Amino acid sequence: MCTSRTRARLCTAIAACLISLATVVPPARAQTNAPGKWEVELHGGGLLSSNPTAGSVSLPGPGAAFTTAGLYPPPAPPVIVVATSRYESSWYFGDGALLFNQAATALAANPVAMTGAFSGRMVALDPVLGSALGGWGRTGNIGARVGRVLTPRLAAEPSVAYGLARPQITPADRDPIEATRARFIAAFNGLITSNPGRVLKNLTSTATLDDGSAHQLFTSGTIVINLMTSGRIIPYATIGASLNSIVGTMPSVTLAGNYQFQNASGSQMNESDNVTVSDARAGNSVAGILGGGVKYQISPRWGIRIDARVSLSKNSGGTVLDAAPNVVLGTLPAGRIALNADPTIQFGNSAGPVTSLGVTSVAPSSLTGPAIADLGTWSGSGVSSHGNIAAGLFWRF
Repeated sequence: MCTSRTRARLCTAIAACLISLATVVPPARAQTNAPGKWEVELHGGGLLSSNPTAGSVSLPGPGAAFTTAGLYPPPAPPVIVVATSRYESSWYFGDGALLFNQAATALAANPVAMTGAFSGRMVALDPVLGSALGGWGRTGNIGARVGRVLTPRLAAEPSVAYGLARPQITPADRDPIEATRARFIAAFNGLITSNPGRVLKNLTSTATLDDGSAHQLFTSGTIVINLMTSGRIIPYATIGASLNSIVGTMPSVTLAGNYQFQNASGSQMNESDNVTVSDARAGNSVAGILGGGVKYQISPRWGIRIDARVSLSKNSGGTVLDAAPNVVLGTLPAGRIALNADPTIQFGNSAGPVTSLGVTSVAPSSLTGPAIADLGTWSGSGVSSHGNIAAGLFWRF
């Protein structure tokens, strides 16, 4: 449904065209029966927009590395294990998903690990980050045109058209989003419950998809070239330029994960993983127009018009990423957990060093990488096209 602001913009554009006519029509011409040099038209039709996939991908790099240590196994003889981990902004994509899977694989090969091998692995959201999130389908459009005859062969024609449908998150993105959401549950359930000393208290992973409220608005100016200058049927060609605008919000998806568990020592872990991916294509783009059609003159003043045109513009698609990890700190007793693997994953509930089993180590979780805001992960390239076929009724005066 169009918003009130969108309807106002469309009405304003049409009103401006009509007002311009009223101010320039010569009074003498308006009082005669002969057709004038002006035309006004209302039309409707179909709109088909392309969804180009070409572009450049730029995902976040690996998180900063840190070293941690653990004492395994608790019975004698103890073994001190020193391993590296990385600070991650999320487990859902990029290096966070990679670290989780690396640690899980290394853990399975360790014969003295306190955490047993588990099968759960993360499925990274990377394919979604490296493509356009939203896409336009086939839709209807309505609009208005104003024409001014320059010569029997040429006419100038400003116009405005409004696409009726909203974009949608593409099926090619919906399946990977669901796979990432679901595998978060399987991966962390396996990691946490693979040690019988841990008590799982909460594990959730949700995906909220929002198709947005956007519509397309095309404001164009063209030259009409009549291929015939007399008769009831007038075929013509058009050439010109258009400003293609997006009004409203584009699609986005938010993934939210949380795991809470109690370690064997009694320490409580509570960590949240929040990621939002948004379609960030440019709100305005300039396009060239090519097309043609035919007019059928019912009378010297009235007629029917069939018009087909395509606008070609630079692909202005883009995808941006936000990530906001949250680790609850300050709960007692203070504690940390590092998997007996290299690389490892560490969980912690204290900002400072924690001594456990005689080993002192930094305590922050691996999920304490920096927050990410409006990071572009995909930028479109190539050409975007919008095909428009419309039928309308025109009045000449």
